[in-house]
Amino acid sequence: MFKNGQHPQKIYIMSLRTQLKSLKRSLRGRRWTITQDASGKLTKVKMIFNPDEYRQIKGAKKMYTDKKLLKILEKNYETFR
Repeated sequence: MFKNGQHPQKIYIMSLRTQLKSLKRSLRGRRWTITQDASGKLTKVKMIFNPDEYRQIKGAKKMYTDKKLLKILEKNYETFR
């Protein structure tokens, strides 16, 4: 927890949102997974380095492209702001 009361994970997710918004185009092949709490707030965002290998893992989470992740982050930002 920071002095201003914001959780470090929340700051990371919002700065990731800002970074993805500023990209002219998404990187080909880059994928992300997300974790949400019971209320629907994002708690974790992880970048997957080798999506093809990750898909083969049993129980792999759904992966999102840069554009889809940005839409999720925007929705989460508007909902929980």
